[in-house]
Amino acid sequence: MKLKKFTAPTMSQAIAKVKKELGNDAVIFHTKKVTTGRFFNLIKREHIEVIAASDPDPVLKEPRLSAEKIHRKSADSHVIAVPSAPLKRRRIDKYFSGPDAFRKIETRLSEQGLKPEHVDLILKGLVKKWYKHDESLSEPEMNQILKASFVRLLHPERFGKPETNQRLIMLLGPTGVGKTTTIAKLAGRDVLGGGKQIALVSTDTFRVAAISQLKTYADLLSVPVDVAYSAGELKPLLVKYSGCDRIYIDTAGRNFQHEAYVRDLASMIRDNDQIRPYLTLAATAKYADLNRLIRSFDGLPVDQLILTKMDETTTYGAIVSTLIDFPEKQIVCVTNGQEVPDDLQAPDVTELINLMLGDTHDK
Repeated sequence: MKLKKFTAPTMSQAIAKVKKELGNDAVIFHTKKVTTGRFFNLIKREHIEVIAASDPDPVLKEPRLSAEKIHRKSADSHVIAVPSAPLKRRRIDKYFSGPDAFRKIETRLSEQGLKPEHVDLILKGLVKKWYKHDESLSEPEMNQILKASFVRLLHPERFGKPETNQRLIMLLGPTGVGKTTTIAKLAGRDVLGGGKQIALVSTDTFRVAAISQLKTYADLLSVPVDVAYSAGELKPLLVKYSGCDRIYIDTAGRNFQHEAYVRDLASMIRDNDQIRPYLTLAATAKYADLNRLIRSFDGLPVDQLILTKMDETTTYGAIVSTLIDFPEKQIVCVTNGQEVPDDLQAPDVTELINLMLGDTHDK
């Protein structure tokens, strides 16, 4: 990719320069108004500065330049990106002649499994920042801009503790995501750290081992545990333990692509509007699977997430892209090991970004 800066008195003249040098298939990355001076700045003129790029790969050609499309934007706009022209994944290694920091960043994000569209978005923003700073950004400065960009995309205000008045908490998630162990950690935190009265209820009648595991944790914490063998048995148990400060409800890990199973869970949630479902997502899962899992609960109040198995992977791009794509979801907590209840942490947006970028020193 060849990027170049053009300056002209008008937008149409700037576009003409771009077409002449880069061809009709060039794309616009950034435009702004600049003021130039002559005769010791006594005579000043306003010009248009355009950053454009050519794409020598015919398979990846973008729409042709159109001055009409550009002028449809507000005349007061200082930053215009038209037509839609995201950087393509891996193209930066082959064609971009900027500093090596761009290549390192692109490679890191791609290898981390970040969604290609998000890699494009981040790189495009970095290119703009680089040119805005007269092509003089250092690698540390680029990394700081990179982190700030991810913080904005991830909305840090949703990384926090759950509401303290939630009494009935149901954990949802596929098989092997760590629901039962996570319930033990949450219950352990409440009992050992908060002195709360807790009860555990399992609706997972498909795996005998799951019930046995939950009973083991209940014995260690000296809290009651019960099993609901059907949706109809859940309500009486919730009444039975109504004196407890909190009740954690474990569910079976099943295939969420089966609509009947999702309907059964939805029925339990709708029967008691005080149940707050937490969806557990494994950091080891693929982006497509995480996306499909979340969408399987469309229409239900599943707006709180728990991230598990953070210690079992070295790639975090799938989780980051998933959180970017679902900005309305709150991240309740993070688990990073098997120790109960120690391996339970409050979510930290900066730590997540640092894990993905391989920076363990800056929090």
